[in-house]
Amino acid sequence: MVDPLLFTGFLAATALLVLSPGPIVSMIIAETLGRSSRHGLAVALGAGVVLVLFQIIYIAGFSAVLMALPDWGFTAIRYGGVILLAHMAIQMLRSKGNVTIGAAPDKTPAQAFRHAMLLSATNPKAILFFAAFYPQFISRDLPVTPQLIVMGFGFLIVAVGGDCTWVAASSYARTWLVKKGGARFVTRLAGGVLLCGALLLLLVNPA
Repeated sequence: MVDPLLFTGFLAATALLVLSPGPIVSMIIAETLGRSSRHGLAVALGAGVVLVLFQIIYIAGFSAVLMALPDWGFTAIRYGGVILLAHMAIQMLRSKGNVTIGAAPDKTPAQAFRHAMLLSATNPKAILFFAAFYPQFISRDLPVTPQLIVMGFGFLIVAVGGDCTWVAASSYARTWLVKKGGARFVTRLAGGVLLCGALLLLLVNPA
């Protein structure tokens, strides 16, 4: 169904990509630090749902439709993501930071899930990325569609696994930081991380 060597290279390249800092990673870290690991996992799940939808769109052959969209359309959508992250960052930076581990958060995991979906949806160029990335690992000697499906599942598993790794690392760091610097410091740090995510979304891969 897939070439083992090419698929191994694809998974390795995917792992490097998903572990690289970006807007979603920033949101995962911020939600885990500022609220709880459940919020971080909700972000990972929300991003994963949009990733599945994007891959379905790509495999179904609709990436050509996106290529016909004007650049200003991509820019407007991307700025929507910047505004969302900046708004969340300001909320955290203005927070009094009087929460403790295990206390009821001011935002539910369901809300974090929805925000993650919104943020992921502001990057439709991800579909065009698939169109450029996947063909590098497709064997011409095998049927293309089964390869794309297997690669899509592989990408999703690695991506969600990488996001969960960030959640685990951030959860451990949260416990340590609360003990050392207090909840207020952690909340401000989370807000700073979100601001960095907004800048990444604004500066990286402009339309």
